[in-house]
Amino acid sequence: MREAKTALITRATGDWMNNPISIVLPVGEFDSSLVQREFESIVGVFQRLGVDLVIADSISDEVGARLSIQEFSKKNPDFLLIIPMRGLSAQAIETVSRECRVPCLIWPVPGRFALPSSTLAVGALRESGVPVEFLYAPPDHPMSVERARRIIRAAMTYTRIRKSRIGVVGSLFSNLVSCRYDPQIINSRLGTTILPISYSDLHAAMQFTARRHQEIELSLQALALKYNIGVSDRDILRAGIQLHLAMKQIAQEHNLHGFATECWTGLPREFGMNPCLGFIEDEYVLACEGDVMLCLTLLIIRYLTGKSAYVGDLYDLDLDGDLTLIHCGAPASLASNETEIVLARSQVALERGFETLTCRPRLEPGGVTLIRFYGTDCNHMHLASADLLSSEQSPSLTVKLKLNCDRWEFLEQCGGNHYCVVAGDIRGELKLLGKWLGISIHDTTSQE
Repeated sequence: MREAKTALITRATGDWMNNPISIVLPVGEFDSSLVQREFESIVGVFQRLGVDLVIADSISDEVGARLSIQEFSKKNPDFLLIIPMRGLSAQAIETVSRECRVPCLIWPVPGRFALPSSTLAVGALRESGVPVEFLYAPPDHPMSVERARRIIRAAMTYTRIRKSRIGVVGSLFSNLVSCRYDPQIINSRLGTTILPISYSDLHAAMQFTARRHQEIELSLQALALKYNIGVSDRDILRAGIQLHLAMKQIAQEHNLHGFATECWTGLPREFGMNPCLGFIEDEYVLACEGDVMLCLTLLIIRYLTGKSAYVGDLYDLDLDGDLTLIHCGAPASLASNETEIVLARSQVALERGFETLTCRPRLEPGGVTLIRFYGTDCNHMHLASADLLSSEQSPSLTVKLKLNCDRWEFLEQCGGNHYCVVAGDIRGELKLLGKWLGISIHDTTSQE
């Protein structure tokens, strides 16, 4: 195993949000200053939204479309922006959109019959299942900008989830009977690769990281100072750092973006602890109990928002719609104030016969989206909006929410324990992503 470069553990080490990349493909000719201005106005929307743009040469027919695809595919774009500038262009638009393998946004300039050709291409592409969206409005209109923003975020997520790799350590916890998954179906629908990581591989990585004494001790001192960890917990902290560094090394070796770990049975049996200390930084997504569908959800959220999410077990839902979620911990990056992060022993783990430190940030109150991605065919997602009211950090991380929906309708869609909670309302982006990936969206949010 080669030595990996690993920074001293900090609160968070990046947001995974490189700027989205788009190819801009003009279709037609720049034969007037008016057409040029309309084209530049549309392009300007995406420049202001922080998209890295690669403007291709204009095309006029199917031959040009195919040549253009060969050229811009080398740029690894997140999406393709097609700007039709005249009529009789439907075939060229259809050809390039069908073969580009990334989401497409078609936004024609006004006049010159660009609109009817665009709608013809959009109709054919949607019937074929191509991820395509259509915009036609003044570029400076607020709804144009908001829809463009939503499409950008969903397109970037679509492209990146298809390149993602998840390492599975152990197996799915036996109690999670509605969380079963098929790696081949996941790969077929989402493009994500599921890679088993054996306990022997993790043991080998642990032995390797054990030799990095100075790094481990420096990390221990930094964390002990920041979170006021007592001397009696130093050995537990040291072991947790070693396991985290080993998983970080495996992630780098295998180009993994997340892990689904058998944290309540397999890892405690093999290592006497679970991997919860990995929440201290955002180097990889961490899903518990071997729940691969949960790991996929967390990756989707990370790509959509650039942020981590809280995962909770459904614990209680009263008749007023007050929902209680409980979990061992959550990413430190969720705390707005790092002085309010608790790093302490897990009482639940002690009851199960092993010791581990968990990270418990205080979560910010405000509007949130609840998400559960499920189905053996990887084809269902339950969404709801809520208001996060409060969070308690002892003995576990407990979150109180008020559902913005009928609690009976919410229960109708509940078919599993794990729900992700992410700040803000991202249901629009998730619905767009679901349309492109063939995922049925079940939104139980009340319609006002």
